[in-house]
Amino acid sequence: MLIYIAVAAFGLLTLLLMLFVGEIFGDHDFGHEVAAGHLDADHGGPSIFSVRIMGAFLTAFGVGGVIGRYYKLSHPASSGIGIVTGVAMATIVFQFAKVLYSQQASSEISMQGLVGATAEVSVAIPARGVGQVSVSAAGARSEHIARSIDGRALPRGAAVIIKRVGGDSLVVAAVETSASGGTS
Repeated sequence: MLIYIAVAAFGLLTLLLMLFVGEIFGDHDFGHEVAAGHLDADHGGPSIFSVRIMGAFLTAFGVGGVIGRYYKLSHPASSGIGIVTGVAMATIVFQFAKVLYSQQASSEISMQGLVGATAEVSVAIPARGVGQVSVSAAGARSEHIARSIDGRALPRGAAVIIKRVGGDSLVVAAVETSASGGTS
């Protein structure tokens, strides 16, 4: 029975460490690390090999084994109960993690996605220089470094169209107004 208690305690300790210092170290995916050989790839959702899910499995496995041994079952039978409870708990935690992951929203706006959008100059763009534009896209307002496509100065408050992305800045052109300022 002692081995099952130790496994459950190790799994619980792992879960507690993830609870208190998980934000510092993150939840690593050991299966992906071994397969890909690095830590920084984004696999698009929770993994069954994450530390939290493995910790949940170990805790439930140990508890299932303790229950089996308490009822005087053999080690193979107790291990079988542990595996069933471990898989059940890991499945529940995995499904919960999938729900949480699917509800995450990305606040990152792709700069390429801004091409063609209308923006407003928030910091004047001097001739052949850089300024700043404010653009609303995907329900969020963002500020970006910008320069004029033809090198002309653009005053603060001017409406512009984003023509392309140039490095880490946007290349903009003044919006042509329909009224040319002439008399009628």
